[in-house]
Amino acid sequence: MDWHKGCPSAGAADRLCAFALGIVSGEDAGYAYGVLCGFVAVGVLLVAPQVGALTISGVTITLAGTNTADDGAPGGSGSNNTSETSILSPGGSVADAVDASVSAETRYASNLWADASITGVNGITTNSYDLSLSISADPGTVYDVVIGTLFQGLLTRVNDSFFGESQASVSAVEVILNSVVSVPHATSAQLLALGFYDASLGFSESGTNSLTGQTGTTNLNFNVTWTSSADNTEGDEAGVLIGLDEAGRTPSLPDVGGVTAGEYGILSPSRNENLDGHFIEVTAKVTSVNIVPEPSTALLLTLGVAGLAARRRCS
Repeated sequence: MDWHKGCPSAGAADRLCAFALGIVSGEDAGYAYGVLCGFVAVGVLLVAPQVGALTISGVTITLAGTNTADDGAPGGSGSNNTSETSILSPGGSVADAVDASVSAETRYASNLWADASITGVNGITTNSYDLSLSISADPGTVYDVVIGTLFQGLLTRVNDSFFGESQASVSAVEVILNSVVSVPHATSAQLLALGFYDASLGFSESGTNSLTGQTGTTNLNFNVTWTSSADNTEGDEAGVLIGLDEAGRTPSLPDVGGVTAGEYGILSPSRNENLDGHFIEVTAKVTSVNIVPEPSTALLLTLGVAGLAARRRCS
């Protein structure tokens, strides 16, 4: 049977009419072939998902303008206040399937010490850094964002004078997200009180905050700030260790001017400096995907409908 009889043209129009004929009738093998091709084509267009991605990109972490600049201790002994930032995981992309997730993680580390025999003054610093990143998803993808934070370190007091005392402290951490004060967890001030003898106080606070039902692009801009204090006005050493050895040195190198309050290497029990710092981890997770046809897919579907209409006119 001439299954394209009555159609206005051959070639591509033949195939379109065959597709239409196959759907509206099933009288012979030609029509059956049309039915098969038609349903396969529609199945591919409607069932096959459009490949997309959920992406975290543009991760940037820098010392903020309010971060107390690293300074040199008197006598060329090095710095008694140091800080640095690092990207532990830069993010990336995952296919936008439900429950797929991608993460980025950053770290700020610092060290502050004070010794009356070297610096002659208290050490009081502002710890501050900026973090920015972007999360993006294709149209039709909905995702949640979980922001996890960890603030972990050690306050130390070292007795190096018979009548001396010292103390160390950190304030609560303030996190500003997109210009709004948003503390992911309830941090608290930590104090190693004034005393005569060697002592240390470890602290660790963690928590999460969430943004739900996000679509498209979400830009996150953080500013994180707190204050560290090493008070040696009474003669003994004090230190605030948040992931850096004194002046950024490793425990195997000589200490700075005989100071020990800022050293990880002398701690007993030992402590891994790489686990201390202020950490932020951002995780984006796909919660639903509603496929939005690409322009080419929509065009093919439109042509299919047009073919059906053309065939009815041909009949």
